[in-house]
Amino acid sequence: MMKRRKLLFVAIIIFSLIISVVAYQFLFPKKEYAVSTSDPYATKVGMNVLKNGGTAVDAAIAISYALGVVEPYGSGVGGGGGMLIDPADGDSTFIDYREVAPNSDKDEQEGVPGFVAGMEYIHQNYATKSMSELINPAISYAKDGFKVDQDLHDRLISYQKNLDEDELEQFYPNEEAIEAGEVLKQKDLAKTLTTIKEEGASAFYRGDIGDEIADGTEISKKDLRDYEAVERKPLETNYKGNRIISAPPPFSGVTLIQMLKLADEEQIWELKNEKTSLFNHYLGEISKVSYQDRLDKVADPSFIKQAPEDWIDDRYVHLLGNKINETRTKKTKVSDVEEHESTTHFVVIDKEGTVVSTTNTLSNFFGSGKNIEGFFLNNTLGTFGEGINKIEEGKRPRTFTAPTIIRGEDEWVMGIGTPGGNRIPQVLTQVLGNYFDSGQSIDKAVQSSRVIFDSDKLYSEKELENDVKDRLKTYGYDVKQTDNPMFYGGVQALIQDRNEYTISGSADKRRHGLWDKSTE
Repeated sequence: MMKRRKLLFVAIIIFSLIISVVAYQFLFPKKEYAVSTSDPYATKVGMNVLKNGGTAVDAAIAISYALGVVEPYGSGVGGGGGMLIDPADGDSTFIDYREVAPNSDKDEQEGVPGFVAGMEYIHQNYATKSMSELINPAISYAKDGFKVDQDLHDRLISYQKNLDEDELEQFYPNEEAIEAGEVLKQKDLAKTLTTIKEEGASAFYRGDIGDEIADGTEISKKDLRDYEAVERKPLETNYKGNRIISAPPPFSGVTLIQMLKLADEEQIWELKNEKTSLFNHYLGEISKVSYQDRLDKVADPSFIKQAPEDWIDDRYVHLLGNKINETRTKKTKVSDVEEHESTTHFVVIDKEGTVVSTTNTLSNFFGSGKNIEGFFLNNTLGTFGEGINKIEEGKRPRTFTAPTIIRGEDEWVMGIGTPGGNRIPQVLTQVLGNYFDSGQSIDKAVQSSRVIFDSDKLYSEKELENDVKDRLKTYGYDVKQTDNPMFYGGVQALIQDRNEYTISGSADKRRHGLWDKSTE
């Protein structure tokens, strides 16, 4: 009898412990955090920051600096960008550190870089870790080196004619592009980053680094002193019962939102599988009318009075839809001359659910090709155009970049974005359509083949069937097939389930990116 009581007592204790563990896991679930970038080194940097108690904003700053080292062709301290921040328990905000036009009447390429000012502004207002801790990984990669990947090697070959091999010996030993697998060290860049770490942004805009920029370009010391990052209210609207949040002018969240809403209104996703040619035609027309509206309206809001909230209103979008030609396309100018694949995007979600979606750029790969103190300067002035986007002192040129976050009530949140210049809204529209309307996982939605429209040209990543091509030609399209992966963007995306605190994600194979997650 005594033995039975002991066994019963032990069983009760074990059962109670099991119930306690299950209850604890239910009440206090383990929370995942994640990073998706176009480079494994940068992803590792962000994950380490999150692992050591940093927030998504902390990780975003560290990733931004690291990408400027391991992808020196795509972004860095000589460029600019924009960061969309959506706190788990607060209002979203957007930090615009786009480059601006200097006070010069000469035909130069370089705009006043905004990257360093942007990182400092974000750090002072939203970060928790010291700048030293966040910039140190980038300094280590620059000083101690990292293994060159095939992408960097290929970019160095492709842009060799635009770069000075003699001044860039670290990239071109013996006047040949450094091979994939070799270790690249960037001593001058390490020195510049160390100076920024120790002296802050003032060293870049008012110190010796700024003096070197002024001596080597048409950017004056006053242009540098006057630069300021700008905090803006993001665009927000309803999308499929969710809240979509995207970058305001001079960024192009408005164009992405218009395209998504037009695609819904025209119900094009129902056509995708059975009426492929008609689906593509409508997608092309949606791109065309949205891009034309952008040409007419989007510019630096400091120079042109704008009401972007009105342009994403359902009634306004409906009026845009009336401009769609249901039977034929035609040649049109749908954009200024802007950067194409030459940007970089990343997404971070921390364990508390704060999301950061960021796009940084030098405009074209390697920017102007001018290297000062170890970093490449942008060629952003080339993205100015005519009319409301004409060049003026202190003005930011508009950009197609559109860092975006989507909230599904309190159930889930997504961060997404891509490089790709004037292809960005088209790429994101297709990926989000794949996810929301075709029911694909986020990774399949990102990796699926894409098409790109440019006036009356349709570029297809995957060879279209002959009957589809023939039908598209009757709509007026010049159909071309190109499988160059960089042509179709490089989407980074993460989704957090806010009930389970689990994360799914994708890093576009077209950019050989990496996404990773872990648990606190």
